[in-house]
Amino acid sequence: MADELNNSLQKQTMLHDLQTILSSSERDYLIRNNGDQVKTDSLKGKKIGLYFSASWCPPCRRFTPSLVDLYNELSIKGDFEIVFISKDRDDESFEGYFSKMPWLAVPFSDSNGRKQLNELFKVKGIPFLVFLDDNGEIVTSDGVKIVMEYGVEAYPFSNDRIKEIKEEEEEARVHQSLKSLLVSKSRDYLVSSDGKKVPVTELEGKTIGLYFSISSYGRSTQFTRKLVNVEEQIKAKNADFEVVMIPLDHDEELFKKELETIPWLSLPFKDKSCEKLARYFELSSLPRLVIIGPDGKTLKSDVAEIVEEHGAEAYPFTPERLSELEELDNAKREAQTFESVLVLGDLNFLIGKDGVKVPISEFVVGKKNVLLYFSAHWCPPCRAFLPKLTEVYNQIKEKEGEESFELIFISSDRDQASFDSYYATMPWLALPFGDDRKEKLSRTFKVRGIPKLVALGPTGQTVSEEVRDLVMRHGAKGYPFTKERVEELEKEEDELTKEWAKKMKIDSLHKHELVLIKRRNYICDGCNEGGETWSYYCKECDYDLHPKCAFQGAAKEEKGSSKEGWVCDGEVCRKKA
Repeated sequence: MADELNNSLQKQTMLHDLQTILSSSERDYLIRNNGDQVKTDSLKGKKIGLYFSASWCPPCRRFTPSLVDLYNELSIKGDFEIVFISKDRDDESFEGYFSKMPWLAVPFSDSNGRKQLNELFKVKGIPFLVFLDDNGEIVTSDGVKIVMEYGVEAYPFSNDRIKEIKEEEEEARVHQSLKSLLVSKSRDYLVSSDGKKVPVTELEGKTIGLYFSISSYGRSTQFTRKLVNVEEQIKAKNADFEVVMIPLDHDEELFKKELETIPWLSLPFKDKSCEKLARYFELSSLPRLVIIGPDGKTLKSDVAEIVEEHGAEAYPFTPERLSELEELDNAKREAQTFESVLVLGDLNFLIGKDGVKVPISEFVVGKKNVLLYFSAHWCPPCRAFLPKLTEVYNQIKEKEGEESFELIFISSDRDQASFDSYYATMPWLALPFGDDRKEKLSRTFKVRGIPKLVALGPTGQTVSEEVRDLVMRHGAKGYPFTKERVEELEKEEDELTKEWAKKMKIDSLHKHELVLIKRRNYICDGCNEGGETWSYYCKECDYDLHPKCAFQGAAKEEKGSSKEGWVCDGEVCRKKA
């Protein structure tokens, strides 16, 4: 698709030179943010980036600083320029945004010129960056992605250059060494907290942890404190282990403050190798700790979770040691009890609605099924899920009895007041706000996002860590959310749906044939609610009906109703509002 777009744009652009497409009948110039006018014919023979962007667009604001860095480095060549085509809504917004850009722009007052460029390059979303070669032909319309992934290294942004970079990276993987990872053409050293330059060669033969972080990111900050302690413990054993920070910060002052507080080495701020290594190790989340063995080869692509759980015991991070830790984790899960999960030192109680402390020893009497609810008031999905969860909680309590089931709120709120106001809307127990057990539980159940529901059985062992989806799909019928119960419900659903399929005539509910198939995560066109597993589906219209909605609709048809409630426009059939 991208190649087709590029070819289409190339054919169009070949009909015009830069002076034609960037000028108008009233204007033969572009502007700088200081008001200077630059003749469009001065761009002849240069490679050009056309940057479609706007101040109201968050992705644009995040991308623009990266583009500024690239421009500042390439513009000194004398054969490269960027032209900003604004999609702002007023002149004041344009001027404020353009003031941060070192390149040229089409005047905001030339709305027709900007509109024609948008149409010519088929701009469907922003930020959008098109690179033209020195003949005015399209090199790529995927400039944003290329700049984010490869930066200046991708210049002149041609397919040949991208292919060359990928081949170089593959070659580097085959012959990986500490030098190939941490040394660049312009730098053979790392920096320490006191500003010293330490040669990379001093780390050869050691086990290295490449620590990717952003100092302003909360989870990175938390893990940094943990990693400082872990490194100290490992070094106390006279082990040859060093951490090297790979900073992905955009704020130099924050980076400097972070560097002052850590005992290890770092790549310099905004060093080109930072983004290159992030791409090389396919960074997708933070924090990330990559282990490089004494031979310069990758031992483990990420041990952040392992370090959070086992600390210095994970050293030397060899496959053998990690296998031993996995066996320990399995044994720990098999021996898991309510006490091992919910007790930490003197913290051996929960709190109720009236603030009274409920001892864990009293809480577990009667062998309860328990849900752990990780949530926070500041989280919109949590607030949206709470009414459903409360309804299901009350239904289970009513059916199973007060003593057989309970739920525990584990808060990620930011202050006591938020916790108090949010917990006041809940009918169950909770950990106190700021309780140290919260971090332990988050690690144990690998909480990476909220809301999250974890089910524990009567012995305290984990039944399921994906209960939120089960609650949304099955409600109280999913209780006690075991694998066996879910399989029972799915079997019942399958049999019922197939039985409906035999009995009901649904051909009158839609313009085309509806086929009963298994579908995941669809929106029912009958009731506009989500659905899973079975759907009466029209492939031609991408149309879905819950079996229940199809059943109800067919029943109405059998009583004499007609298709008057539906509208088919040729592309899709919809229920009338």
